[in-house]
Amino acid sequence: SSGINAEYGVHIKRVTSSLNRNIGALRHLCPRLPPCLRKTVYCAFIQSHILFAITVWGSAGRLSKLLPIFTAQKKAIRLIFKLPRLCIPGSSGIRAPAHTKSTFNTSGLLSVHNLYSLTIIREAHSYFTSGSSSGSARLLNFSDHSNRAILPPGIIKTLGNNYIFAAPKLWNVAIKVKGIKDHIGERSFNAILRCWLLQLQSDGDPNEWTENNFTEKMIDRLAGK
Repeated sequence: SSGINAEYGVHIKRVTSSLNRNIGALRHLCPRLPPCLRKTVYCAFIQSHILFAITVWGSAGRLSKLLPIFTAQKKAIRLIFKLPRLCIPGSSGIRAPAHTKSTFNTSGLLSVHNLYSLTIIREAHSYFTSGSSSGSARLLNFSDHSNRAILPPGIIKTLGNNYIFAAPKLWNVAIKVKGIKDHIGERSFNAILRCWLLQLQSDGDPNEWTENNFTEKMIDRLAGK
């Protein structure tokens, strides 16, 4: 509903403000930050804030809705990993912000869109394997006719609907991937899931982001739609 979407929008603004405040504080820390601590600092000051309650507000889904958080992520990556600005040919010295896609991928970091997918699928896996969950996975209904599929509550039209619609779509596509399917119930599942999402995120040009890197389109593509 429009009321729920408005609430999501308010929370996204709060997360974005929190990230920007931390980025401001990091400007004093990063000049003295050794390379070995860059990912740790990013996860502590940036990613931890994004992950909080992401299964709820992350269902805003569409790129335009999550763009402010993704923009803050890229700003943080440039600062923490000390990415130099790019020279624009023929621009008389004007420099553009550095590309971040390759740094995300080589550092094993996911965009907000893919962190949402990771968390949703991981929660569903936890519930499937243990039958207990502290999150919304308790609301999921596994099919009696398939030992792994989740039954959606109705026709899924968009990924960015809500958790109960997003979880079945994400989970049912993920378990079709042999590398993931073969490790359901194993400790290695989460690591393999993250590698799969990083592979999808890395697709295409090594520098330029496309919608296929972080929206429902990459899931639809894998599903053969």
